[in-house]
Amino acid sequence: MKRGLVASTCAALVLAGCSPSTPQETAPAERGTGTTPTFVVLNPTPDPATSQTVTWRSREAFDDQRVVARPVGGGPEVRAAATRKAATSVRDSGSALPAYTATLRGLQPGTRYRYRVENAGGTAGPYTFRTPRDDDAPWTFLALGDTQVDNADVPARIVREAVDEHPEANLVLHAGDVVNEPWRHGEWVDLMKALAPVRTSRNLAVSIGNHERCILVRGCRSGGAEGFRTYFTDPSNDVEGQQPTWYSFDQQGVRFVVLDSFGTDLEAQARFLDERLADNPNRWSVVLMHAGPFASRVYRTNTEVYSTILPVVEKHDVDLFLNGHDHVYTSGYHGDPDGTVFAVSDSGPKYYQISGEDWTRRGATRTRWAKQVSTYQVVDVGPDALHYRAVVAAHGYAPQPRLRPGTVLDDVTVRKDAEGTKTVTRR
Repeated sequence: MKRGLVASTCAALVLAGCSPSTPQETAPAERGTGTTPTFVVLNPTPDPATSQTVTWRSREAFDDQRVVARPVGGGPEVRAAATRKAATSVRDSGSALPAYTATLRGLQPGTRYRYRVENAGGTAGPYTFRTPRDDDAPWTFLALGDTQVDNADVPARIVREAVDEHPEANLVLHAGDVVNEPWRHGEWVDLMKALAPVRTSRNLAVSIGNHERCILVRGCRSGGAEGFRTYFTDPSNDVEGQQPTWYSFDQQGVRFVVLDSFGTDLEAQARFLDERLADNPNRWSVVLMHAGPFASRVYRTNTEVYSTILPVVEKHDVDLFLNGHDHVYTSGYHGDPDGTVFAVSDSGPKYYQISGEDWTRRGATRTRWAKQVSTYQVVDVGPDALHYRAVVAAHGYAPQPRLRPGTVLDDVTVRKDAEGTKTVTRR
């Protein structure tokens, strides 16, 4: 895959707070000095209100790796011993350092916990996270499109801006292509720096992209997505045949289903999606995957996703479908304007030429689109409405439309009445 236009400096890209005379804020980094655990990441379990998965890397293969947590307001300590993850290689992911994961269980919903990651070489932390509530109280989550290139620069500032503007957000979705060349350790280091404002305090739910798997990318090495599985731990729903790159979890009134666009098992994923949506006790449903059913890049089409996944999405009237892959912004609907809201986004400085040809061919309608524009998405969840906004965070040389960073590019509200009848309002 050819690399698109990349704008990675203030001269080439406009970003809130970025000018030749303004110091650029750098996200805090874990240096991994000595043998202290490093690159700590939170990933959701199927029930984040009562459990929490933590993943990290270690400078040495100590056999006493663990996570220790306690409620901030006082209460019993919770401990979880770690499991070592599958080995990695310098050739395919840039590092052979061991990685570990542990899951804290028996947590209290709606509770802030202070935790640390320990081994014989030292302690990382303390950090904090808050478990979701177990009711339908309003809450907020953030979503990112592809970051992929120059993560320590533009994507890092986008993540920081999103968190600064929405500190209440308690979950971050990422549509995949987190890095560009997965065999380069430096790219994973830069990604961890970019995600530093969120990865130790909020759950990250990440859909694997084609770059992490070396699909549609020439001269690529990943060892079966070594790097991706090292830094992220996806939950199991105990479904026969389930692969670690697709899963679901519930958080405060929403069922999230994360899928693998380039897996060879899309039929199995479609069955999984059907089962998870048919047995959804929540008010809302959100699907996340890297490549969606409607391509927004010139000469691109995602036929398998369209023919396999879309029918299930529409059967269950999914509320929000998020994806990346095309390095543009597009949103719209297929058929019923009050049906599923589809949104394609880009959260990095790499841009492609935009096209609506595939949307038209598939009978879909684009309601908002932009090229050479990077955004982050904010979703407010309530018992009666989902309020989705795409916020401009950066742009390239010739954005269309030309909007100032911080401007809301897209504003969509999905409402349901007491009988479940849904209406979608677009501003």
